[in-house]
Amino acid sequence: MKTLPRKLRTLALAAGTLAVTATGAKAAQAGTYAANDLLMFFQNPSATGGTVGLSDVVYFNLGSTFNVFRDAATPSSGAFGSTISLGNINSILTSSYGADWTGLSSSIFFGANGQNGSTSAANTSTSNGDFARTVYITKARTSVGSVGQANSVSPLYAPSQTAVAGQIAGANAISGMTQPGVVAVGDTLLDGYNPFFNGAPANAYSDVIPGGLVNNISSTRTSLGSISNIVGALDLYRVAKTSGTGTTSASIWQNSNNIIATYSNNFGVGGGGSAAAYYLGTITLGDNGDVNFTAVPEPSTYALLALAAAGLGAHVIRRRRRQANA
Repeated sequence: MKTLPRKLRTLALAAGTLAVTATGAKAAQAGTYAANDLLMFFQNPSATGGTVGLSDVVYFNLGSTFNVFRDAATPSSGAFGSTISLGNINSILTSSYGADWTGLSSSIFFGANGQNGSTSAANTSTSNGDFARTVYITKARTSVGSVGQANSVSPLYAPSQTAVAGQIAGANAISGMTQPGVVAVGDTLLDGYNPFFNGAPANAYSDVIPGGLVNNISSTRTSLGSISNIVGALDLYRVAKTSGTGTTSASIWQNSNNIIATYSNNFGVGGGGSAAAYYLGTITLGDNGDVNFTAVPEPSTYALLALAAAGLGAHVIRRRRRQANA
């Protein structure tokens, strides 16, 4: 039996390696909440017809904004383009909303937010690769869409707004936090900063972020890449401040084309050609309570897989033709 040509074998091996590493990462779950973590929260407000668990907010720490989520979308990191398991929260959702929590599709909403670095408008330094007041915000994914592509409205807000990072930090600071957990509505600012109007999410964080951060639980099961039985999805964005950074340019992060992105006081490049908000990937919730994050994949990953598949296909066709003519 003849073997594949060396170039094709190399492509196939590389493609196989990429396919494995794209789903092999796992988030380092934090047992306690840290100031720079991304916090997922669930609401069942009366404005949407919610009655079960009405007085409580369910929350779940998803891990570091930069070590888990930004790194998964940064080409130089080992986790780039990964599908990351963030844990299972079925027990806490069941205890709060009942065993049929997936059936409350019209009233349960969930979102996630976090911030990295200083929240002070006077601070012009960087922290862990982000300028001060950089925030991580989810938006409702409106349909299944394609892996690695956003399917939501960008969370851009006025660059002059400096209060959002501080508000997120204050809302996420829950006294005596356990993971995951439940807190009374009155003991957190999450509900107040993420209001509803006429049964739909209103602008969040002092009317700054259009359409809010949250999405409702769906009664329809969908799939995204290797993740199936999804009942809710959120696109995650990193929003970098483009004013008051204290520098005219700073190469502090890489975009999806593996090129150093430059930020300035006049404009911001968040990667992927966006202005100030960069899509990092999609957070999904399964009907069994599984939470996963599918990061933006490196374009060359798909290109290499396609090239390997095309090369293998052409080789098989040529071989069959030779056998038929023999």
